[in-house]
Amino acid sequence: MSSRLFGVGISGPVLLPAEREILSAFPPWGVILFRRNIEDAERLERLAGELQGLGIRHLLLDQEGGLVDRLRDLVAPAPSLRRAARRDTARRAGAAAGAALARFGFDVDLAPVVDRGVEGAGALVLGERCAAVDPEEIIRVAGEFLEGLHSQGVGGCLKHFPGLGRAGLDTHRSLPILPTDPAEEALDLAPFRALMHRAHAIMISHAAGADGEPASLSQGRATVLLRGGLGFGGAAFSDDLEMGALEAFGELPERCARAAEAGCDLLLVCRRIQAYPECVETVERLVPRFRRDEAARRIQAYAAHLDELRRVAGPPLMSLEAVRAELRALSEA
Repeated sequence: MSSRLFGVGISGPVLLPAEREILSAFPPWGVILFRRNIEDAERLERLAGELQGLGIRHLLLDQEGGLVDRLRDLVAPAPSLRRAARRDTARRAGAAAGAALARFGFDVDLAPVVDRGVEGAGALVLGERCAAVDPEEIIRVAGEFLEGLHSQGVGGCLKHFPGLGRAGLDTHRSLPILPTDPAEEALDLAPFRALMHRAHAIMISHAAGADGEPASLSQGRATVLLRGGLGFGGAAFSDDLEMGALEAFGELPERCARAAEAGCDLLLVCRRIQAYPECVETVERLVPRFRRDEAARRIQAYAAHLDELRRVAGPPLMSLEAVRAELRALSEA
C-alpha cells in the first residue's frame, strides 16, 4: 500500500478522532511529531502508545539540539551541533538525544545536519545547526553524533542533500538556487559521501540547481547524483513537501508524486493530514509500480537497520533523570 511510503504529521498533543480514522485507513510508515505535539511527558507517552496501538511502528522527530530542540521542555536544553563541535562533545550529545528519544518511543532522529556553514549563506540561514564550514570537521562531528544516537538504538538521517550550506534562503519559506560550481559542490557532497553508509538514510532538500528544479523533485539530483554519483543504496527521505520552497510546483498530492518519481522513498507530509489520503491516492495513480516497489524495499531495509540498532543497544539505557543530568553537564562544558 502506497501509504507505507509516507511519514505524516498530526495537529496537536492529542490524536483527534478524524486523524485516528485517517491513520487507520491509510497506515503510514511513520508519524513525525513537532513541538506542537509535545506538552508534557505523560501526554507524549500516551500519544506514542496510541500511535503504536494503531500499528504505526516508527516515530520520527527532529532532535538536533540548539534551535531545533523538540524535547527541551521535557528534559533539558540540548546543545547545538556547532557547540558540540566546539566542545568536542558530539558523541555525548548524540547519545543524550538518542536516550531521550528512545524513552519516549521514537526510533528515528532526523539528524545530524551535515550542511556546511558557508559565510553569508548557510552560516546565516542555518546558523548553529551547522557543525562547521570544513567538510572534514563536519564528517568528524556528525559521525560522532550519529554514533551516539546508534548507541541508544535510534537511527539518524543525514540532511539536507545535496547541501544547503551555500543556500541564502530558507526553504521553509523560499526556493534557494545553488549556483553551479563543481569545486563547491564537491565540498557540499563530501559529508554525505563519507557518512551515508553509516546513516542508511539521507534527506533530500528543496534547494534548486541552476535549472530551477528543487532537488526533492529532480531525478537528476535525487536519483542520478545520489544513486549514480555517490552510490547511495539506502532510504531517501524528502524534506517536508509542504514547505514554501515548493509553492510553485503544484498542489501537495502532485508534489508527492513528483518527489516519489524523482527518487524520494519516504514522503513527508508534516502538517496537513487531511490532504494525506489524496496524496496516497495520487502516488498510487501516477507513480509507476516498479518505482513504488523500489521505494518500499529501501524503506523496509532502513526499518531492518533500526531493528538491528535496537537489538544491539538493548532496553533504553539511561533514565530521564540521567539524560537531564547529562544535558546539563553538556550545557556547562
